[in-house]
Amino acid sequence: MPRLSDVSALSLPSDRGKLQLDLAYQIMLASRRWKARFTDLMKEEHQTDSRWSTLYFLADAPKGLTQSELAERLGIQGPTLVRLLDALERQGLVSRRALIGDRRAKLVFLEDEGRAVLIQIDQLAARLRDEVFSDFSDRDLLAASRMMERLCLRLDKAQEAHLRDRTRSA
Repeated sequence: MPRLSDVSALSLPSDRGKLQLDLAYQIMLASRRWKARFTDLMKEEHQTDSRWSTLYFLADAPKGLTQSELAERLGIQGPTLVRLLDALERQGLVSRRALIGDRRAKLVFLEDEGRAVLIQIDQLAARLRDEVFSDFSDRDLLAASRMMERLCLRLDKAQEAHLRDRTRSA
């Protein structure tokens, strides 16, 4: 794979800067390629990105999520989420219940049928992981996992700081 830092027009301060740029670029490419491959697998099973993403978020929230929390996690607007939830609810995959103390707010829950669909999705995801990671040692996977965990934590902290700064200056 070509390295972004090989582009001669870029003037990076150090070898470490070049290494960081290469790694950041490779992470972005890998993420896009992974998502594209998984999306292709899901299309073969008539699953959409928004559908399986919703089910995964709800599976990770046994006490349910409010519609606004779910919309934020999915990165979609309320009306779009309502249409998606209407369809998922008709299929018996999710349910919406009034939030105690605020009947206007709704909690969304994953139902048994939704769990069954997630089991099928997980089987396809496991096949993809097996295919992609087949020649990586457990040690390599563990090291990469630890690095990605640290990277995500740092990115989260940086985003929080950015939002705090933006709020103060507004």
